[in-house]
Amino acid sequence: MQLPTSLRESLVLELDTYLEAYGSNPDSEAVAVFVMEALETFADEKGYEDLVGALEDAGAIDGTLQEALEGELESNDELEFTGEEVTSLLERLSGIVWDDDGLGEREESEEDDFL
Repeated sequence: MQLPTSLRESLVLELDTYLEAYGSNPDSEAVAVFVMEALETFADEKGYEDLVGALEDAGAIDGTLQEALEGELESNDELEFTGEEVTSLLERLSGIVWDDDGLGEREESEEDDFL
């Protein structure tokens, strides 16, 4: 699934800010919830319908994206809790491809082609 690079940049920054408050050992469930809320906020602002569901389908995830992300955060001992690392993990789980062509700015008629 293609999403705008601006979403990735925003997600990394928001996660870095969020994770700084937790220190070196953040709660995996809380981080996963934060990521899902950030995705839903983006979807609402840009007019995407069921973005999280589309990412779950694109990634062929068993269960929910939140559960999959939380499980990966808990089981990966080498993971550093940074915005970059968590966003990269989200990319791998859901098959996100970032698009530099301003996908988030496209007209409404074009949005259906990507979801």
